[in-house]
Amino acid sequence: MNEKIIYPSIDLFLYDLKDGLGEDETKINGNCQDFCRKIYGDLKKASFQEKYQEFLKHKNNGGDVIELLGKAQKRGFPSPLDGYYYPLQIGDTYALQVDYSGQLDANGEPNYANQDIDNAPFKKLKEEITNRLSQQTGTIGQTWLLWGKLTNTKTETEVEEIAKECYTKIVSDYKWQRDFIGKGKFQEGTIFELWYCPQNLGVDGKEFWDEFRKSSYHILIWLFPEHISPDEMSKQVQNVYYDLLRLWQYRHKVVWSYYQSRYQKQILKKEYIEIQPSINQTIELPKLLQTNSLKLSKLQETLTNNLINLSDYTIALNYLENQSRIIPLNLENYKSHLADIEAKYTSSDLEFLKKFSESEFYGKKYQRQVEADYAILSPGLTLLQNLNNTIQGIIDLEQTKSDRTLNTTIAIAGVGLATSQIASAVILAQPNDYQQHLRFRAEVFGWSVGIGVFFAVLIFIGLRFRR
Repeated sequence: MNEKIIYPSIDLFLYDLKDGLGEDETKINGNCQDFCRKIYGDLKKASFQEKYQEFLKHKNNGGDVIELLGKAQKRGFPSPLDGYYYPLQIGDTYALQVDYSGQLDANGEPNYANQDIDNAPFKKLKEEITNRLSQQTGTIGQTWLLWGKLTNTKTETEVEEIAKECYTKIVSDYKWQRDFIGKGKFQEGTIFELWYCPQNLGVDGKEFWDEFRKSSYHILIWLFPEHISPDEMSKQVQNVYYDLLRLWQYRHKVVWSYYQSRYQKQILKKEYIEIQPSINQTIELPKLLQTNSLKLSKLQETLTNNLINLSDYTIALNYLENQSRIIPLNLENYKSHLADIEAKYTSSDLEFLKKFSESEFYGKKYQRQVEADYAILSPGLTLLQNLNNTIQGIIDLEQTKSDRTLNTTIAIAGVGLATSQIASAVILAQPNDYQQHLRFRAEVFGWSVGIGVFFAVLIFIGLRFRR
């Protein structure tokens, strides 16, 4: 396609988690350091540490939005690159906007002012940003905004064909119909939204999200008509930067939270499978009790393992419940913020952006799925608690029976010993000239033992008869 884009530019909106649920001080400091490295990764160690400490000062700041570079606000790319970093701390999230329009010539004008689409200008701009970030992606997510001006008047169909061509140049596994979400009008330009959402990544569990965030692409392509001046185009885009920065934050928090819930669901299902032998064993307990074949040590071992499973299950279920709250909260924030943008730019048509929060394929599906998972898996906690209470009750009962038997044995032995001592004392108290003889003492010992055994047996029979 022999089409040109005037002043092609690209913006990256990237989001990192500042402090997640349950993260300690070391992890929180590490999150801050990783985010700081995206902006100052090119500095030497001493200079980087200085910048990192400046970022770290804000970690406990309760403000809603904090500009991490203070009055400077932005850090520019080294000359002659026309780009900058704009980092923010928004609640529990680090947000970064990276803007780049190419190299400037000796007069301060962009060298990429008029580019053929076939030369993939957006791809080159994107590669420069990813290289400067050392291929790092956002831990929560990221959005790319491609924008530029057309050379002459185009029909709606022709504008969409140009957007398709731009998309194919920056995404390797592209399918327009698969990834296309919608299009609309934003100020004087036509804007398209696409999302490449990979599923079969060959990994599972916690590693899935790490691969997902590296492979997925949320992309906006914003093309302006030929009659608008470059300055006016740039002004219109810059006016919406902050609004878009907040909007995409809510969007990515929803997606991130949904995939975190998938991981917690896997943990819960695994824990449920691991307790099945204990459930089966509990079903057999009545038979074991009747046949006196119950092993107390085996039961205690089962209880120990179940307590560990209960702890893991409780933690995972709490995390799942937390995600079930994060998703609707951020969906509402997304809707509310989008409504504010629509009210601010009344001439725009951003209906397509509502699909994320209202469509059955995105936000609504995520919310219902997590709520359903929690409703299905939460009874497992009650089952585990009841199972452990049952096993603990049987252990206590068997322990009590064992202690009672031991006490009875000690009592019988005590009676026998006391009786034999009394008998011995009585016999020895009788007058006898030979009581000092060894034979006499042996006879006394035999009689005392016999009498003691007799009374011990008598007590044992009496207790058995009473029971």
